[in-house]
Amino acid sequence: MVLTRLWAARFEQPDSLHVEECKHRFPSMPPSLCSVFFSPLSFMSPLAMAAWTPPSDPKTNRLLFLYCVISTLFCFRFIHVAKHNFDFCNQAFVPLAQNASLANPQFPRKIWQTSKMSPAGLEADDRKSILSWVKINQKHRYEIITQYSAESYVRDKFAHWHDIAEIFMDLQDPILRADLIRYLVLLADGGVYSDIDTMSLKPIDDWVPSAYTKDANLVVGIEYDTLGGGRWVDWTLDLQFATWAILAKPGHLFLEITIERVIERLRKLALKQERAISQIKPSFHEVLDTTGPALFTQAVFEGLSYTTGTNFTALNISGLTEPKLVGDVLILPINAFGSGQAHSNSGSPESDSALVQHLFKGSWKGNHKFEEHKDSGKVARGNGEIERAEGDRKESEKAEQDKKSLAKAGEHKKGFERIEEGPDLTGEDD
Repeated sequence: MVLTRLWAARFEQPDSLHVEECKHRFPSMPPSLCSVFFSPLSFMSPLAMAAWTPPSDPKTNRLLFLYCVISTLFCFRFIHVAKHNFDFCNQAFVPLAQNASLANPQFPRKIWQTSKMSPAGLEADDRKSILSWVKINQKHRYEIITQYSAESYVRDKFAHWHDIAEIFMDLQDPILRADLIRYLVLLADGGVYSDIDTMSLKPIDDWVPSAYTKDANLVVGIEYDTLGGGRWVDWTLDLQFATWAILAKPGHLFLEITIERVIERLRKLALKQERAISQIKPSFHEVLDTTGPALFTQAVFEGLSYTTGTNFTALNISGLTEPKLVGDVLILPINAFGSGQAHSNSGSPESDSALVQHLFKGSWKGNHKFEEHKDSGKVARGNGEIERAEGDRKESEKAEQDKKSLAKAGEHKKGFERIEEGPDLTGEDD
């Protein structure tokens, strides 16, 4: 209170008088600086005291001197904190995952897949796919995440991120869960995520060309590319990255952006359907746009726009025929992860450029209604995936009915083991 009264008494003159005295005492100082440094309303005004005639009272002089000292020390502290925060932000975000790269000069040798059950309970085709990953990547640790181990993983790794843990536990739709868990394991631990219906064609250690090994922290592959033509009925973007295979170092900002966008869109979808997140029933396109590859592609474009300082879009990479490093993100052409497709100039899985083959089981599609999307194309799906989805759904229903009939008759056919009901994690995106 004493300092407040002294301050009021010291600067009881109008502001204009202070500025005029500044001009008189310092003729070379521009008027704008006088108003900044000598105005009693300015936060820099304590500096003006040094140029002002001090009062005759010694006690007042001592208090004013003490005030000036404290104010000066505070200013220095403020500048130091601001500089520290700037350096921290600069180090953390430019370039994106520089910290992750320094701490992890190599991609972690881990392979992640998701499934409703352990490998022993899977179909023969799925076990064959798993073997393809393990056999040619023997230096990598393999882990399959089930619906129950996924919950334990999220609780352990994301206890500090309350929104993630809460939303993941609430989610009941199998494919939404499968989409989200892949981003979470890559953010926390890094390595390769691959869907259970994929085949590893080349060793993971060979995915990144030697010229990019020091700089690449995230590796994504193109799933489809309209190449300036029309979109197929289940496409909402002109170009889309695959999410059935992603290679990442832990802590990459693009994955964090992806997860944040997933949370936002899950909440919007729940609000749109006027349901709790646990009761969301997404359509085919809502899956793609909420947690799937369309969402992931948009998040990557968002991050690339930030790091490059440009509006990064599909036009920057459409027609890509060779791996391209943008910042610390290595973008692979269509045949790397998307071989064997009837579009996008996709080549054969037997070609040297093919790294992963996706088998397109797409078991999730039969449970998610296909509705025309405002951004989707009108071209019929060339490989008949949309039509197959309905057939898959009917076959699944028939298999379930057969299973119940066998159970009632007391017959136990191998491969029909009963498992505890719960959210599925098939991880089959397309």
